Amino acid sequence: MKTRICYLIPILFILFSCGNDDNSLPTEEKPINLSMESKQMVLNDNQFGIEIFKRLIEADSAKNMMISPLSMSQALLMAYNGAGGQTKTAFEEAMFLSGLTTAQINQAKKDLVEELLHVDPSVTLSVANSIWYREGFSVNPNFIKVNQDFYNAEVLEAPFDNTTVNLINSWVNDNTNGKIDKIIESIDPLAVMFLINAVYFYGNWKYKFDEAYTVNSDFNLMGGAKISTPFMNQQTTARFMRSDDFSLLEMPYGRGNFSMLIFLPHEDKSLNDIINQLNVEDYYNWLSDLIEMTVDISIPKFKFGYEKVLNDYLKALGLSVAFDSQNADFSEISDEMDLFISFVKHKSFIDVNEKGTEAAAVTIIGFETTSVPSYPLFIANRPFLFAIREKYTNSILFMGQVVNPSED
Repeated sequence: MKTRICYLIPILFILFSCGNDDNSLPTEEKPINLSMESKQMVLNDNQFGIEIFKRLIEADSAKNMMISPLSMSQALLMAYNGAGGQTKTAFEEAMFLSGLTTAQINQAKKDLVEELLHVDPSVTLSVANSIWYREGFSVNPNFIKVNQDFYNAEVLEAPFDNTTVNLINSWVNDNTNGKIDKIIESIDPLAVMFLINAVYFYGNWKYKFDEAYTVNSDFNLMGGAKISTPFMNQQTTARFMRSDDFSLLEMPYGRGNFSMLIFLPHEDKSLNDIINQLNVEDYYNWLSDLIEMTVDISIPKFKFGYEKVLNDYLKALGLSVAFDSQNADFSEISDEMDLFISFVKHKSFIDVNEKGTEAAAVTIIGFETTSVPSYPLFIANRPFLFAIREKYTNSILFMGQVVNPSED
């Protein structure tokens, strides 16, 4: 189902979810007091998230999409800790990290995530990181230590064969509660490392929808056609604002620390009227204009997955050098091989229903080497000969050649 509403949901920058109904759990919001550095990291993450979101939605304007800037930021900051020289500077510019030292960035990010993980016991939020590297690949111990200390990264050495593909996908499945079951199909022979982040969020609406009031109604598609789809309905207390171009509704989860924002264009406007003015400054201004009031709410149920390779979008933000096999500097990861980022892939899932919202996201960064690997490579990607023999007699039973393996 294509919906207008869900396009702008990712601007919350934290994943949404379904929680539990324990009446003993707190119902009032808990203030979070962040350090100046952590407040700056929130601003940086939001600015980065908005910029990459705008580029992605331009490319996928006709379909449902969702990203997790939190997930992207976690994976990219692990890679940042392995960068040096111009590559490190490019990370700082692309992710709007200027003004903070590397140590401040890592500590601020750690403190921020810790607060998010524990602020609401009625909402389940998990953030998991892992580093996978090929057997025999020499990794700088300091790179491992920093990412363990500040990003709680699991570190796994693996043969990078089909077994490793299964292990990585199993890790992703486990850390997204089964909502994302696969992130890679195979491993390139030149791949030496993967950095992976997984985020999962599950919690109830603070003011739940009654399923008895869910009814089918028309939803207007972009091209002018209509579809009939289930709409959830309630009259409740919510924070709301109305601008010249759109209405903004905030619906809380759990105790109220987490919420969903829905940006709805007026009937004579479009999503582009919001997107064209979307920036981090206006985003904060819109939030400051929200006023708590009684609102009649009718929103469609929706559930979808989204997947995107982010290489081109990160390059557009200024991170091209990290993907450049000749100029990338990841010497803080390994002194023995020249590395570059071969791909950054993002995958997400969201399910919005009467109880709440469940969502997950995974970001994986693949590294390849331009150096001669320390292990043998055999890639039969061109015509070859073959023979079948008996080992002890050396008797040749069959010989042949393969010039087109797809021919019968």
